[in-house]
This record gives sequence, C-alpha cells and structure tokens, in this order.
Amino acid sequence: MRRLRLIRDFRDVIESVTTEIELVLQIEAIAKELGFEFVALLHSASLFRRSPMLIRYDNYPPGWDTRLVGRGGRIIDPILAIARRRVSGFLWADVLVQTKLTHHQLAILGLAGRHGIRQGITVPVNVPGEPEGSVNFATRRLSHITPERILLADAVGRIAFDAARRVIGIAGLPGFTPHVGNRVRECIYWIAHGKTDQDIADILGIGLETVRTYVKSAFRLFNVITRGQLVHEALRLGVIDFLPSIPPFG
Repeated sequence: MRRLRLIRDFRDVIESVTTEIELVLQIEAIAKELGFEFVALLHSASLFRRSPMLIRYDNYPPGWDTRLVGRGGRIIDPILAIARRRVSGFLWADVLVQTKLTHHQLAILGLAGRHGIRQGITVPVNVPGEPEGSVNFATRRLSHITPERILLADAVGRIAFDAARRVIGIAGLPGFTPHVGNRVRECIYWIAHGKTDQDIADILGIGLETVRTYVKSAFRLFNVITRGQLVHEALRLGVIDFLPSIPPFG
C-alpha cells in the first residue's frame, strides 16, 4: 500500500505543475525519496542538439555526458543503447553483466564512475513519432537496490516524463498519422524489406500497375518523394514496425 500511495501522491502533485522549475523540484524530490542523488530526464537526441521541443534535464556532475555521442550523432552510451531495446525499467548492473561492451562503452562507464555515477536505474520512455527518451536515476553508492525500488522508479519515471512532455508542449501536439489502407501498408512493408514493385506484385498476387498505384498513393499520403523517406516515416509513425516475420496487416 505504501508503494501505491507514493506513486499516487507523486502523480497528483506532478500533474498540477505548469513550469519547468516546478517540474524539476518535484522530480528531484521523488528521486531523493527513492534514494538517488542524481536524476536525468532526456530525449537522447538532446545529447547532441538542443531544442525547446526536446526534453533535457539532469543534475548529474558536469562533464558526465562528454563521450556519450559518437560520430554522426550516434548514441554510444551503453545504458541508453540498451534502453532502446527495453520496455520497462532496469538496474544497470543487471543488464551490463549480460552485455558485450565495446572499448568506447567501457571508457564511458569508467568516466561515469569517476564522476560518482556508479549505479542506477533507467526507465525507457519511447513514444511513437518522438525521439527515444528515458528517465535515469543514479547514485554514488554501490549498495543493493531492491526490486521494489526498481518498480517504484519505473512507475514514477514514466509519470515524470509524461509531465515533462506536457510542460514543454509536445504532449498536446496533433499527431499526423495518415489513414493507410491494408494494401498500401502491405506495399510499404515489403518496400522496407527491399522488394521492388515487381517483387511486391508477385508476393501479393496483384498486377504491377496496381502496386505502382498503391506506392504512389503512399508517397502522397506521407508527403515524401523517395522510398527511403517513405519507410522512415512509416516506421516513425508506427504504420509498420521492425519485426521481420510479422507483417503489420491481417
């Protein structure tokens, strides 16, 4: 019951905040209550470019983020890389022992340790159509973090990130997801798998010109001019997904 009360009380308070300052105060307070000195809410893209439409707040020691981004804006931080493939909060120690780390990633962990960031929990928060995000709770201590604290961090992290989206103004933005018929979606799916129009016609058992009509319709719906742009937008908006063996149509 205490866990539910803590989550409910935090939700009630943070849903009433209207400024970034209020938001930060509440997030820092809940982090301390959970036993963490440091907290970071961010869209990963904010590590290499600043924008009022990207979430970026942290009270980590200065310089902690100097090596998290590689060439071309590629996120090489091991924790954020793992968060891309997770849907629930995780303890860093639990996932790092199961992960083969590169030389650069080991260097990042070493740098974090020198800054006093030694243990923590990351909560992935990925909203279709938005940059990948996360909430990270960290501590200098290496003491045991209980499963209860991981569950609490997961719940309050998601609530906090949603509040941050509302405060900076992206939660209420109208989403553009065109109405896509099944055949058009099928064509986009197979384009994403490298198929030509003739390949798609053979797979679906329809005429080549019919496929070309569907593809032209997809270009128009997504306001794009190349097949690469079409696939990018369809993935970004969740019209198709990354699963190679489960076509997103029935």
